[in-house]
Amino acid sequence: MAVQKYEIVVKKLLLDIFNNKIKAGAKLPTERQLSVDLGVDRTSLRVALKQLESMQVLDIRQGDGIYVRDYRKYAGVDFLRMLFFQQEEHGDEIIVDSYLIEEVWSFWAEFMPLMIRMAMKRISPMEIKQFMNIFDEELENLDDKERIVQLEVLSQDLVAEKCGNLVMLLVSNSTRQMRTKVVRLFVDMIDTPVLKEHVEFKRALLRGYQTGELTDPDIFPNEHKKLLHLHQGLIKKLWPISEKERTLVQNVLKTDR
Repeated sequence: MAVQKYEIVVKKLLLDIFNNKIKAGAKLPTERQLSVDLGVDRTSLRVALKQLESMQVLDIRQGDGIYVRDYRKYAGVDFLRMLFFQQEEHGDEIIVDSYLIEEVWSFWAEFMPLMIRMAMKRISPMEIKQFMNIFDEELENLDDKERIVQLEVLSQDLVAEKCGNLVMLLVSNSTRQMRTKVVRLFVDMIDTPVLKEHVEFKRALLRGYQTGELTDPDIFPNEHKKLLHLHQGLIKKLWPISEKERTLVQNVLKTDR
C-alpha cells in the first residue's frame, strides 16, 4: 500500500517530538514553511497537523501558530499506538527501541493479571473451552512463530472481552499493536521447549481451575504475573550491550565497594 503524503508528515513530526528533537512548548514554522521543509502540499500537511492535534501532540492556535504540547502530560495511548504503527509500516527508522519495549512490558505485566482477575470471576465453562482450544492450537503450532503470536494476542483479547469492563476492553483494543510487538519479541527470542513450557503452564492453571483443583480465582492472575516478570527478565538479557560496556560492568562487579 502506497504511503500517503500526510503519513510522511505524521511520521516525521511524531519521531522528532518523541526523540525530543522538537521540544515541548516549541512553536513550529508556518504552514507555508512546513510545506516546503517537508516537501508536501498544504492539504496533506493540514491533515497531518489535525491528526497530531487530535492526539494532543500539537496545539494549533488560529492567528497565532502551531505549538508542540508535552505528550507526557497530554497525549493518550493513541500516541504510543501510532509509534508502534509507524514502526510496523515504516521500519526503516528505530522508533520503538528497547527502552519503550521495557515500558510497555512493565505496564502489561501489571495490567494483564488485573484483567485476568476480573475475567476469572465471570468466566463460564464454555469460555474456558475457548481458551483451552487456543492453548491446544498453540501446542500444535510451536514451529510456526507467527501463528503463535496471533494466538497469544487472541487469548489476550479474549481476556479483555471476558472481564466485562468497557474501559479495560478499550485500553486492550488501543494497545493491540503494542502487545503484538512485545509478544513477537518474546516468541522470537525463546526456543521451542521454553515456548512449550509457557503454553503448558497457562493451560495447566486453567485446567486446574476448571476441574476444581484450584479454587482460588486469584491464583491464575498471580502466577501469570510471575510468568510475565520472568519473561521480562529473559528479554532484558538480550538487549544489545557493547563490549566496552560489558567490560565496565564486569569491573564494577569485581570491585569491592
